[in-house]
Amino acid sequence: MALLRNCWYVAAWGHEVGRTLLGRKVLEEPMVLYRTESGAPAALLDRCPHRLLPLSKGTLKGDTIECGYHGLTFDCSGQCVRAPGQERIPPTAQVRSFPAVEHMGMVWVWPGDPLLADKVKLFDQLPQWAASQLASPAWGLNIGPYTHVKANYQLLTENLVDPAHVTYVHKSTLGTAAMADIPIETTQIGDTLLVTRWTPDSPAAPILQRFGKWPGNVDRWQYYWLYPPSIAVVDFGSHLPGMERTEVARDEGIRIYSCHFLTPETEASTHYFWLQLRNFAQTDAAVSQDIVDQFVLAFDEDKTILEAIQEAEADPRVETGVKLALDSGSVRLRRTVARLIDEEQAAATPSPSGTSAGVPARHGAKSPTPVSH
Repeated sequence: MALLRNCWYVAAWGHEVGRTLLGRKVLEEPMVLYRTESGAPAALLDRCPHRLLPLSKGTLKGDTIECGYHGLTFDCSGQCVRAPGQERIPPTAQVRSFPAVEHMGMVWVWPGDPLLADKVKLFDQLPQWAASQLASPAWGLNIGPYTHVKANYQLLTENLVDPAHVTYVHKSTLGTAAMADIPIETTQIGDTLLVTRWTPDSPAAPILQRFGKWPGNVDRWQYYWLYPPSIAVVDFGSHLPGMERTEVARDEGIRIYSCHFLTPETEASTHYFWLQLRNFAQTDAAVSQDIVDQFVLAFDEDKTILEAIQEAEADPRVETGVKLALDSGSVRLRRTVARLIDEEQAAATPSPSGTSAGVPARHGAKSPTPVSH
């Protein structure tokens, strides 16, 4: 599976990673995640090089993992520091370590060349997040549950640059019939994709009406930002009809940023992490829970559709080549990600060990010192 490897991916929510061992596959790489005694996240290849038992089946001792089969013990750099019953530790008794950092309440890992891992490359396109984490009451935050989807990550990213599906998939939550024939506009800014749609003077979507409680019609906006390969931010909301189409006017309405962090697990499955920021009832815990419940319903609707498509795509007897005007965002997205992967692979140079910089060895070789925590 061709994937963009030299970038940060979310491996887990921060609260999932602690002083117990968590096994999770990222870009086909089995990883074991944990926190050191200082609280820093660490990630190793989840395989003991002796008999390949997953290290996540072992025991965390201090900052080291003891294999649950024969006791080989590895520090957080992947170096074996103990081989029971012998003084000499085999030089091949090493596992790959992955750079890991905590950012925005999530643990991110870098599955590509560790020499290229840099905190500066972490996603930072959401200044509202910073405001929500400070004393400012401007933005409320709610965090959804970890979600596993049995579908290729690009099916999910395409769904997140597709305002048109909302009318049909999310009738009880995010969509309205009035939106069905409203055209969309697609813009590309560098590698970032923006798909927008305004639906004027029409009934509010159920989720927005739940909190806006307008007496009549509203103007609604949808701004779908997609940051390749797999981070999406959907800015959507409503205000009274006739509103100006400006940032200031949108802040005066009911406004939600729905943020989606998608991490390929395998060719046919994806880890899905999501949260929302809002400009209303910012400190109301009951509202936060209500929003989570509503979006769980909405994303379960997506999950059903996307898993059905994944299953259908596996059937070699059926093909589709039909494209519609609403596919502009997904077509551009696929092309952009394919180009980025091609550029990464072209830039990869052989290392002294014979592996490429872009696609490190899956087993054995110890990685250079990971990014500082």
